[in-house]
Amino acid sequence: MESLTKKKQFLLLQFCLLLLACTTLPEFGFSVGDIAGALFGGGGLSIPVIIARIIGIIGSGMALYWFYGNAADKLPLSFLCSAAGGIVLTLITLFPGTPDWLGYIAVAALFAALYLAKDSLDVDWKQESTQGAYLILLATLVHLYYNNIENKLTMAVAALIALFIFIKALGTFGVSMDNEGAKGVSKLKVAAWIGIVASAIMLLLGWIPLIGMANLVAFIIEFMGYGCLTRSATVGREGQTGAAKLRTSMIIGIAAAVLGIIPVVGIAGKIIAFIGFWLVLQGWTKIILGLEQDKEQLDSPQY
Repeated sequence: MESLTKKKQFLLLQFCLLLLACTTLPEFGFSVGDIAGALFGGGGLSIPVIIARIIGIIGSGMALYWFYGNAADKLPLSFLCSAAGGIVLTLITLFPGTPDWLGYIAVAALFAALYLAKDSLDVDWKQESTQGAYLILLATLVHLYYNNIENKLTMAVAALIALFIFIKALGTFGVSMDNEGAKGVSKLKVAAWIGIVASAIMLLLGWIPLIGMANLVAFIIEFMGYGCLTRSATVGREGQTGAAKLRTSMIIGIAAAVLGIIPVVGIAGKIIAFIGFWLVLQGWTKIILGLEQDKEQLDSPQY
């Protein structure tokens, strides 16, 4: 149980660190105004970005405090400095007039912490499928952030890369799935490829009605894929519950997207999207813990 709690805290930490990294990604552009803003402070954050940053700071801070309290003597200084430094810098950049270059240092520190975390925190996945599910969780967060919170160019590129990571991770996630689980993974792959094609057309040609149709088809196929996972014995009962949460998160995502295009209540849609974020974290965490718990039960001695 202690091992599963550790992995749950690890997933919370990684999710929130990546959320913070998304909020601090810079925008392309090197005009005189951009340079002046970077040196002397300028620009402002939207309310959804501020909320995302606060959530990331609180969540990652709580998880890091848990690890510090339970394994302080084992945490490498390089990881502590990068994680804590990134969190503190993103907090500082919430205040008006903060130079933009502090945000650039913060995003570098956060990505360093994400890279160092697994070995630094001594997290060992017992299932090969779990590694795929972990990467899927992170890739999904990037995609959700781009769709619901901030669609700047750097996030568009990150979201497209995340889709490729999502597909690759699905291959690892599906290695030991039963029949229902394999069906679910297959459908998720199809939905992701449709998303990649749609994103490429969006970047190259701009908005056309075909994009909306492609996204609708991808949504339906992905929804069906998670439905298959709710019937998969491989992920266990906890994982089946997690898959159901992922389906709910998709419905909330659609509601947030619809509200987001309405001028007067658009901000409400972005705020509602955070409920979807939480359900995605909960859903994939339950799938991961379901996979790990089944393996740990098999590995435990029988009396």
